[in-house]
Amino acid sequence: MTHSQSNPDHNTLVKAGPGWIWGLPLICLCLIFVIQLSGTNRSLFFLLNELAAGFGDKFWSLLTCLANGLVAFVLLLPWIHRKPQYIWAVLIASLLFTVFGQAIKHLTHLPRPPAVLSPDEFLLIGPALKQNAFPSGHASTAFILGGVFSLTTNKKWVRILLIFFASWVAFSRVAVGVHWPRDVIAGAILGWVFVWAGLKLTNCTKWGWTGIGQKILGILLLALCVLLFISYNTGYTNVLWEQRIFALIFFAIGIFEYLKIYKP
Repeated sequence: MTHSQSNPDHNTLVKAGPGWIWGLPLICLCLIFVIQLSGTNRSLFFLLNELAAGFGDKFWSLLTCLANGLVAFVLLLPWIHRKPQYIWAVLIASLLFTVFGQAIKHLTHLPRPPAVLSPDEFLLIGPALKQNAFPSGHASTAFILGGVFSLTTNKKWVRILLIFFASWVAFSRVAVGVHWPRDVIAGAILGWVFVWAGLKLTNCTKWGWTGIGQKILGILLLALCVLLFISYNTGYTNVLWEQRIFALIFFAIGIFEYLKIYKP
């Protein structure tokens, strides 16, 4: 029996060990318990929201837009030729969050800061979202994106850098005033676990990212670029031109990478 035959999981995309896979969710769970038991969710929100004000509205608007679902998929377009399986894993993870994360949102139906706080008590950037606070969908998306590259690399410094960046993007939801710290941490847990599941399921669903599936996936992502440029509203109009420039750049890169699929 060969080594590949003796190891049924030899072709998994996940290269991180159990400590990396489960360490982050466990740390986040501990943080949630501490926040809940100490009753500091609101006071921590005020502290972090006030500290974030020094960076400026545009900075946080740009950062939080990176975790918008449509923008996140556009970010993945450059990998359509080299790593289409990563895009497919993100799609699976996003579908899992749509089912389970949205179910939790509507079951808990917890209010967001704009629903319970006076406008002069905190910094609000963008739309005043009020319902379905827990968990944060943007935080989940940030950790789905960061997780798909963190869990598939052997380089520890890359993992740390990606987790740090995903944390900043997730934190932007507190900075713009539409989520409590508890919501963001819960979203991070779900995003990380769902992308791990997505990576595990990717090899079982190769039809989605190989052959005609890869080509269809590329066309859909290019269409999202067009939508992002023409009419898509992230809710942050102060970065509309940056959004359009972003869409143009990634459309150009995407076309270049997509055409490589057809080369022998």
